[in-house]
Amino acid sequence: MQVKVVIGTLAFMLSMIIMGFATLREPARMERFTLAYEGRLIEQGAEVYKNNCASCHGVYGKAEACFDEATGEQIACAGIPLHTPELLCDGDSVPLRLRQRDWAGTKYGYVASVVAAGRTASGMPTWGEAFGGPLRDNQVENVTLFVLNWESEELCAGPPPELYAWPDDVEDHLAAFPGDVAQGEAVYLNPTYACTACHGQMDNPASAAIGPHLAQIGIIGAERVAGQTAEQYIYESILYPNAYIVPDCPSGPCASPSSMPGNFGERMTPEEMSDLVVYLASLGR
Repeated sequence: MQVKVVIGTLAFMLSMIIMGFATLREPARMERFTLAYEGRLIEQGAEVYKNNCASCHGVYGKAEACFDEATGEQIACAGIPLHTPELLCDGDSVPLRLRQRDWAGTKYGYVASVVAAGRTASGMPTWGEAFGGPLRDNQVENVTLFVLNWESEELCAGPPPELYAWPDDVEDHLAAFPGDVAQGEAVYLNPTYACTACHGQMDNPASAAIGPHLAQIGIIGAERVAGQTAEQYIYESILYPNAYIVPDCPSGPCASPSSMPGNFGERMTPEEMSDLVVYLASLGR
């Protein structure tokens, strides 16, 4: 009888030791399980991004290299950068882009809401099924996780940069960044911005496929909006494409809102903007 008691006691103690050991390991096991599960969701989000987002925001989310899905040719990145400290890095408070929008929620909530509901004023389409888009809720969640996965110590090593504050008056901008005509032509021809894809080559009016041909914009620009110089008109047209919609485009009346990307103010450097303005303002004069 005593032997059975001893054996039972030892078995109970051994069971408790095993259970205790398993309990101690459970948090680590659950963490590995959670990471593996999130990893699978991020992989699925990468596929959603590739098929739906890369043609506007770029292959790596930097709005640097975008390609037409049908032809494979490089086109202008209509979307703003996502792989950037302005969106992903908290710094001393919340990411810059969230502060600019007065967003009071989480970073995840911000990205997911923009994906789902879109932002029609800037050309961002609605993607969420709940808002009439093609993506299911889980696909919106997965692509949001994929975008947020770009956050890294290297990316966020320094304070998030502040976006350049564009002056209202182009003369103030040109006083700080005078601009160069030859460099401006290079900006116009740069496939990253793909100006030629819409407005065509300067020596071929028929090459303007979507937007007006600009060979005479240095003269016409000064006549478009009362009180504006050609430089001011060009400057505002690049920064705020919907401020003035030109009546006639190559295929008929110009679309409203404008089909021109509204994010050049976030993508171009101040120097590139000045170069492009002085180049275009020189045309036709």
